[in-house]
Amino acid sequence: MPIITNSLSLPSDVSASAASSERPQPQTVSRLRSRSAAESCLPPRYSTLTGSLPPGVTLDALATVLNDNEADLDGRAPLLSPPRYSNVFQTRSRQTPQRRHRNHSTERDANTTSSPSSSSVPQVHEYHVTGGGKARPWATVKVHGGASARSRSTPRGQKVPRFSGSDLALGWLELNLDTPQNINSVSLSLRGQVITNSYDDGSCTFLDQPIISWTRANGDPRSMILPLRDTSNSSSSRPKKFDGKFSGQYIWPFSFAFPRSIPIPGQHDQGANPSLIPQTLLERETKGSVKYELVLRITHGILRVDSKLHINVVYVPDIQPAPSSILRQLAYSEHRRPPGPQDDALGWFSHPPVVSRGTLFSERNAAFQSTLSLASPRSYTRGTTIPCHLSIQSRDIEGLDALANAECIAVRLVRRVQYYEDAGRSLMSSSGRHKLVFGGSATAVKASADAALAPVIVETMEVENVSWWCNPDASSEVENSNERQLVGEIHLNKELQPSCDFPLFKVSYFVELLPFESPVFKPSGSILSNNGRGETALSQALLSLPITVATLQGEGPLPIPFTKPLRKEPANNDSYFVDHVTAGWRGFRV
Repeated sequence: MPIITNSLSLPSDVSASAASSERPQPQTVSRLRSRSAAESCLPPRYSTLTGSLPPGVTLDALATVLNDNEADLDGRAPLLSPPRYSNVFQTRSRQTPQRRHRNHSTERDANTTSSPSSSSVPQVHEYHVTGGGKARPWATVKVHGGASARSRSTPRGQKVPRFSGSDLALGWLELNLDTPQNINSVSLSLRGQVITNSYDDGSCTFLDQPIISWTRANGDPRSMILPLRDTSNSSSSRPKKFDGKFSGQYIWPFSFAFPRSIPIPGQHDQGANPSLIPQTLLERETKGSVKYELVLRITHGILRVDSKLHINVVYVPDIQPAPSSILRQLAYSEHRRPPGPQDDALGWFSHPPVVSRGTLFSERNAAFQSTLSLASPRSYTRGTTIPCHLSIQSRDIEGLDALANAECIAVRLVRRVQYYEDAGRSLMSSSGRHKLVFGGSATAVKASADAALAPVIVETMEVENVSWWCNPDASSEVENSNERQLVGEIHLNKELQPSCDFPLFKVSYFVELLPFESPVFKPSGSILSNNGRGETALSQALLSLPITVATLQGEGPLPIPFTKPLRKEPANNDSYFVDHVTAGWRGFRV
């Protein structure tokens, strides 16, 4: 239902008594429609609503009635504000200059705007093919970067198209040939690879989806699209023989939905659910990586090398957590602290208690029982927090007071990246003769059915520690008992890699509780490292809870942090990522 505001001008036929109750009528400045180039970029003028109101009825009263009725329909009162208009009309800014790369292609970001609302408008990325005796580019691929992926956490002016699981990739291939040129085939495909090293056996192509595919057998590209009504003669729909001589301008528009999942041979049987593809990952700390690219190949014949262009793109999956409990949502909506596990059993997941035994003050043995709880469901959007609750019980009150504090308790978030040493080539061919790539033409790989899989590499890194804060309600309840409670949060960086369970490349996260770190307590069975301190390796963790890092906000109010992150936000690594991803991995291109 449209909302009527009090900014409308009163008509001339309204009585003087009704008009006197209104505020002064605003002045409306009319202007002639300009035909200049500057005025053509402005949004159109909106019409002036006219009409009459009954005597004694004001616009304020009418707007109040309509808004109250709308509030009864959907349960929420709308704001009296003008509607948001389309952001189609944007003011152009100076385009960035072209830049050449080592793969003999140039890249230019076009249609970037300086308007704040331009974050929802996808960028147009241009990539050119030069060579063949031509001074200027003769083939151009234009790709629209996904608007939803760019608006989330992508800096302005990025040089790589970004797509999410809900984006539709749009673009076109354009050929501009001043002189005739012999072309046998034109193909454009989306390729996904797992890469572990720079050798041929260190990469595995798990996705090869055709987008544009033309050969001489298809006939003249300009006559490929025939009228749908001309179906009387079946022979007329057959393509005419084409000699492959291209001259002038040719345009191939394309659009495709970024694939979210693919089947993996050797991992799933026929009829099984396909696997979700991994996100783009290229980091300094990780040896393995995942990359996606648009591959253009134009063949000319045996007397001339093929023309190739590799366009790197970034893929971010859509992962949305399930809604939190009603009590937690209510607390967030009222800007209050969520209730603990005792008051909201559905809002927390509690790990079974674990017991830590050791020597206290080098004179007596003591045991401490710890129960770690995480907010349920255990799926958290990056950029938010992981609410944590820790309960410690012991009969030794003195030791409980000495250890139940933020300096002695270590709860951390760790990330594990798992991949095969050969990038998964052995897994792809472990079931016998399988196709190496999917979605298009593929090369068959011969392997024995009982071939051994390559070793699995697991890279583990600590992401963040918990930030504890004092809960006055819990402290007052257990001050004189044998239990202490701590409440904290683990802050998730907004650029954190999401979780991934792809068979060839997995990214998983765990919240771990480590033994107490205090000079007055020595855990039983602790191992001394070379530096003389107690080792806190992954095998020494008292418990480990798997979680999921999501990319989308869940339903309900946004989570409210009550602490500050322990670590500062790292510098944006997009410059490193862009430089490496645009330079490409030329050793893997075929």
